[in-house]
Amino acid sequence: MSEKIDFKGWVDFDWFIELDSFEFFIRAIEAWNDKNPNIAETWKAWPEDIEAFSMIPKEITSAIENSSEDESSIKLEWMDFAKYICHSGYIKIEENTITIEGKYGNTFSFDISMGLELWLPPGSLDEYGSSLKAIQDGARGKSNLGIHMKYLEASTATWKIKTHTEDDGLGFHDFPDHVKGLDLKQYEGYSTFIYPTKDTLVGNLKYLFDLLIEDYHIWEILHEQEVKRRKANEEWNKKWPNGRPDDWMYL
Repeated sequence: MSEKIDFKGWVDFDWFIELDSFEFFIRAIEAWNDKNPNIAETWKAWPEDIEAFSMIPKEITSAIENSSEDESSIKLEWMDFAKYICHSGYIKIEENTITIEGKYGNTFSFDISMGLELWLPPGSLDEYGSSLKAIQDGARGKSNLGIHMKYLEASTATWKIKTHTEDDGLGFHDFPDHVKGLDLKQYEGYSTFIYPTKDTLVGNLKYLFDLLIEDYHIWEILHEQEVKRRKANEEWNKKWPNGRPDDWMYL
Protein backbone atom coordinates (compact mmCIF):
# COMPACT_ATOMS: atom_id res chain seq x y z
CA MET A 1 0.00 0.00 0.00
CA SER A 2 1.49 3.36 -1.06
CA GLU A 3 2.03 6.08 1.51
CA LYS A 4 -0.47 8.94 1.47
CA ILE A 5 1.03 12.25 0.37
CA ASP A 6 0.19 15.45 2.23
CA PHE A 7 -1.68 17.48 -0.40
CA LYS A 8 -3.21 20.95 0.06
CA GLY A 9 -5.38 22.07 -2.80
CA TRP A 10 -5.47 25.68 -1.67
CA VAL A 11 -1.71 26.17 -2.21
CA ASP A 12 -1.87 26.94 -5.95
CA PHE A 13 -5.51 27.97 -6.08
CA ASP A 14 -6.64 31.02 -8.06
CA TRP A 15 -7.89 33.33 -5.31
CA PHE A 16 -8.98 35.97 -7.80
CA ILE A 17 -12.15 33.96 -8.54
CA GLU A 18 -15.26 35.53 -6.95
CA LEU A 19 -15.51 33.88 -3.52
CA ASP A 20 -19.26 33.23 -3.31
CA SER A 21 -19.69 32.02 -6.87
CA PHE A 22 -20.45 28.70 -8.51
CA GLU A 23 -17.12 29.00 -10.33
CA PHE A 24 -15.21 29.19 -7.03
CA PHE A 25 -16.99 26.12 -5.67
CA ILE A 26 -16.31 24.00 -8.78
CA ARG A 27 -12.70 25.16 -9.11
CA ALA A 28 -12.09 24.46 -5.43
CA ILE A 29 -13.20 20.84 -5.88
CA GLU A 30 -11.00 20.62 -8.97
CA ALA A 31 -8.00 22.02 -7.07
CA TRP A 32 -8.36 19.41 -4.33
CA ASN A 33 -8.82 16.47 -6.68
CA ASP A 34 -7.59 16.82 -10.25
CA LYS A 35 -3.85 16.97 -9.44
CA ASN A 36 -4.07 15.25 -6.08
CA PRO A 37 -1.69 12.24 -6.10
CA ASN A 38 -3.91 10.50 -3.53
CA ILE A 39 -6.94 10.58 -5.84
CA ALA A 40 -7.49 7.96 -8.53
CA GLU A 41 -10.59 7.86 -10.73
CA THR A 42 -13.21 9.05 -8.22
CA TRP A 43 -12.96 12.61 -6.91
CA LYS A 44 -13.49 12.36 -3.15
CA ALA A 45 -11.30 15.03 -1.52
CA TRP A 46 -13.61 17.68 -0.09
CA PRO A 47 -12.03 21.18 -0.14
CA GLU A 48 -10.77 21.84 3.37
CA ASP A 49 -12.98 24.25 5.38
CA ILE A 50 -14.68 25.60 2.25
CA GLU A 51 -18.05 25.89 4.01
CA ALA A 52 -16.46 28.24 6.57
CA PHE A 53 -15.57 31.01 4.12
CA SER A 54 -17.41 30.45 0.82
CA MET A 55 -20.92 29.78 -0.42
CA ILE A 56 -21.69 26.15 -1.19
CA PRO A 57 -24.91 24.53 -2.46
CA LYS A 58 -27.82 24.80 -0.06
CA GLU A 59 -28.45 21.03 -0.11
CA ILE A 60 -24.93 20.45 1.25
CA THR A 61 -25.26 23.19 3.87
CA SER A 62 -28.55 21.70 5.05
CA ALA A 63 -27.03 18.22 5.29
CA ILE A 64 -24.13 19.57 7.37
CA GLU A 65 -26.36 21.61 9.68
CA ASN A 66 -28.73 18.69 10.24
CA SER A 67 -25.92 16.14 10.66
CA SER A 68 -27.61 14.16 7.91
CA GLU A 69 -26.47 10.68 7.03
CA ASP A 70 -26.70 11.81 3.40
CA GLU A 71 -23.94 14.43 3.78
CA SER A 72 -21.19 12.17 2.45
CA SER A 73 -23.21 10.95 -0.55
CA ILE A 74 -24.34 14.48 -1.45
CA LYS A 75 -20.75 15.73 -1.37
CA LEU A 76 -19.61 12.81 -3.52
CA GLU A 77 -22.36 13.53 -6.04
CA TRP A 78 -21.28 17.17 -6.28
CA MET A 79 -17.61 16.20 -6.62
CA ASP A 80 -18.52 13.81 -9.43
CA PHE A 81 -20.49 16.60 -11.11
CA ALA A 82 -17.53 18.97 -10.72
CA LYS A 83 -15.31 16.42 -12.47
CA TYR A 84 -17.87 16.15 -15.27
CA ILE A 85 -17.76 19.95 -15.73
CA CYS A 86 -13.99 20.31 -15.52
CA HIS A 87 -13.29 17.50 -17.98
CA SER A 88 -15.90 18.62 -20.50
CA GLY A 89 -14.91 20.61 -23.53
CA TYR A 90 -18.44 21.99 -23.90
CA ILE A 91 -18.81 23.93 -20.63
CA LYS A 92 -17.46 27.32 -19.55
CA ILE A 93 -18.01 28.98 -16.15
CA GLU A 94 -17.60 32.65 -15.30
CA GLU A 95 -18.64 33.36 -11.72
CA ASN A 96 -22.31 32.22 -11.67
CA THR A 97 -22.85 32.22 -15.44
CA ILE A 98 -22.64 29.00 -17.42
CA THR A 99 -22.12 28.87 -21.19
CA ILE A 100 -22.53 25.58 -23.03
CA GLU A 101 -21.63 24.86 -26.63
CA GLY A 102 -23.92 22.13 -27.94
CA LYS A 103 -22.76 19.29 -30.17
CA TYR A 104 -24.56 20.86 -33.14
CA GLY A 105 -22.92 24.24 -32.61
CA ASN A 106 -25.67 26.04 -30.69
CA THR A 107 -24.82 28.14 -27.65
CA PHE A 108 -26.81 28.24 -24.41
CA SER A 109 -26.24 30.23 -21.25
CA PHE A 110 -27.79 30.77 -17.82
CA ASP A 111 -26.99 31.75 -14.23
CA ILE A 112 -26.94 29.27 -11.35
CA SER A 113 -27.92 30.13 -7.78
CA MET A 114 -26.59 27.60 -5.28
CA GLY A 115 -28.51 29.24 -2.44
CA LEU A 116 -31.87 29.53 -4.22
CA GLU A 117 -31.35 26.19 -5.99
CA LEU A 118 -32.47 27.35 -9.42
CA TRP A 119 -31.27 28.82 -12.71
CA LEU A 120 -32.06 32.09 -14.45
CA PRO A 121 -31.15 33.95 -17.65
CA PRO A 122 -27.44 34.83 -17.85
CA GLY A 123 -26.41 37.93 -15.94
CA SER A 124 -29.72 38.19 -14.06
CA LEU A 125 -28.86 36.67 -10.67
CA ASP A 126 -27.75 39.99 -9.18
CA GLU A 127 -30.95 41.64 -10.43
CA TYR A 128 -33.44 39.00 -9.30
CA GLY A 129 -31.66 37.20 -6.48
CA SER A 130 -32.89 39.33 -3.57
CA SER A 131 -36.49 39.25 -4.85
CA LEU A 132 -36.45 35.47 -5.25
CA LYS A 133 -34.95 35.07 -1.77
CA ALA A 134 -37.78 37.21 -0.36
CA ILE A 135 -40.36 35.12 -2.22
CA GLN A 136 -38.84 31.89 -0.89
CA ASP A 137 -39.04 33.39 2.60
CA GLY A 138 -42.77 34.00 2.15
CA ALA A 139 -42.94 37.61 0.93
CA ARG A 140 -45.47 38.55 -1.78
CA GLY A 141 -45.39 42.37 -1.76
CA LYS A 142 -49.05 42.67 -2.81
CA SER A 143 -49.53 45.84 -0.75
CA ASN A 144 -46.92 47.63 -2.83
CA LEU A 145 -47.47 47.48 -6.61
CA GLY A 146 -43.84 48.28 -7.42
CA ILE A 147 -42.46 45.53 -5.20
CA HIS A 148 -45.14 43.09 -6.35
CA MET A 149 -44.24 43.67 -10.02
CA LYS A 150 -40.56 43.26 -9.17
CA TYR A 151 -41.30 39.91 -7.52
CA LEU A 152 -43.46 38.86 -10.49
CA GLU A 153 -40.70 39.71 -12.96
CA ALA A 154 -38.19 37.71 -10.92
CA SER A 155 -40.57 34.75 -10.72
CA THR A 156 -41.15 34.68 -14.47
CA ALA A 157 -37.37 34.58 -15.05
CA THR A 158 -36.97 31.43 -12.98
CA TRP A 159 -35.90 28.30 -14.92
CA LYS A 160 -35.28 30.33 -18.06
CA ILE A 161 -32.15 29.92 -20.18
CA LYS A 162 -30.86 31.92 -23.13
CA THR A 163 -30.59 30.36 -26.57
CA HIS A 164 -28.20 32.37 -28.72
CA THR A 165 -30.05 31.86 -31.98
CA GLU A 166 -30.77 34.96 -34.08
CA ASP A 167 -33.79 37.12 -33.28
CA ASP A 168 -35.94 37.99 -36.31
CA GLY A 169 -36.59 41.47 -34.91
CA LEU A 170 -40.03 40.56 -33.57
CA GLY A 171 -38.83 38.39 -30.70
CA PHE A 172 -38.96 35.08 -32.55
CA HIS A 173 -36.09 32.67 -33.28
CA ASP A 174 -35.78 29.87 -35.83
CA PHE A 175 -35.54 26.28 -34.68
CA PRO A 176 -32.25 24.77 -35.90
CA ASP A 177 -32.31 22.70 -39.08
CA HIS A 178 -30.82 19.55 -37.56
CA VAL A 179 -33.97 18.89 -35.49
CA LYS A 180 -36.48 16.95 -37.57
CA GLY A 181 -40.25 16.53 -37.29
CA LEU A 182 -41.14 19.93 -35.82
CA ASP A 183 -44.44 21.48 -36.95
CA LEU A 184 -43.42 25.05 -36.14
CA LYS A 185 -40.47 26.91 -37.62
CA GLN A 186 -40.01 29.50 -34.87
CA TYR A 187 -40.30 29.94 -31.10
CA GLU A 188 -40.69 33.01 -28.93
CA GLY A 189 -37.27 33.95 -27.59
CA TYR A 190 -38.73 35.02 -24.24
CA SER A 191 -40.27 31.59 -23.58
CA THR A 192 -37.21 29.39 -23.15
CA PHE A 193 -37.94 27.56 -19.91
CA ILE A 194 -36.30 24.28 -18.93
CA TYR A 195 -37.97 23.04 -15.77
CA PRO A 196 -36.34 20.80 -13.15
CA THR A 197 -37.11 17.09 -13.19
CA LYS A 198 -35.06 15.73 -10.26
CA ASP A 199 -35.17 16.00 -6.46
CA THR A 200 -31.80 17.72 -6.01
CA LEU A 201 -30.05 20.74 -7.50
CA VAL A 202 -27.07 18.66 -8.59
CA GLY A 203 -29.39 16.15 -10.27
CA ASN A 204 -31.27 18.90 -12.08
CA LEU A 205 -28.07 20.60 -13.22
CA LYS A 206 -26.65 17.35 -14.57
CA TYR A 207 -29.91 16.83 -16.50
CA LEU A 208 -29.78 20.40 -17.86
CA PHE A 209 -26.11 20.22 -18.85
CA ASP A 210 -26.61 16.88 -20.63
CA LEU A 211 -29.65 18.27 -22.44
CA LEU A 212 -27.82 21.35 -23.71
CA ILE A 213 -24.68 19.49 -24.72
CA GLU A 214 -26.78 16.96 -26.65
CA ASP A 215 -28.31 19.97 -28.47
CA TYR A 216 -31.33 18.06 -29.77
CA HIS A 217 -34.10 17.18 -27.29
CA ILE A 218 -33.85 20.71 -25.87
CA TRP A 219 -35.40 21.96 -29.11
CA GLU A 220 -38.20 19.40 -28.94
CA ILE A 221 -38.98 20.64 -25.42
CA LEU A 222 -39.04 24.28 -26.56
CA HIS A 223 -41.18 23.33 -29.55
CA GLU A 224 -43.75 21.64 -27.29
CA GLN A 225 -43.82 24.74 -25.08
CA GLU A 226 -44.28 26.98 -28.09
CA VAL A 227 -47.22 24.89 -29.34
CA LYS A 228 -48.90 25.18 -25.92
CA ARG A 229 -48.16 28.91 -25.71
CA ARG A 230 -49.77 29.59 -29.08
CA LYS A 231 -52.80 27.47 -28.22
CA ALA A 232 -53.25 29.39 -24.97
CA ASN A 233 -53.01 32.70 -26.85
CA GLU A 234 -55.66 31.55 -29.32
CA GLU A 235 -58.04 30.61 -26.50
CA TRP A 236 -57.31 33.94 -24.81
CA ASN A 237 -58.14 35.88 -27.97
CA LYS A 238 -61.38 33.92 -28.48
CA LYS A 239 -62.45 34.69 -24.91
CA TRP A 240 -61.59 38.40 -25.12
CA PRO A 241 -61.52 39.38 -28.82
CA ASN A 242 -61.62 43.09 -27.92
CA GLY A 243 -58.73 42.89 -25.49
CA ARG A 244 -58.27 41.80 -21.92
CA PRO A 245 -60.46 43.61 -19.37
CA ASP A 246 -58.76 45.27 -16.39
CA ASP A 247 -60.40 42.89 -13.94
CA TRP A 248 -59.67 39.73 -15.99
CA MET A 249 -58.23 37.90 -12.96
CA TYR A 250 -61.63 38.01 -11.21
CA LEU A 251 -63.73 36.84 -14.15
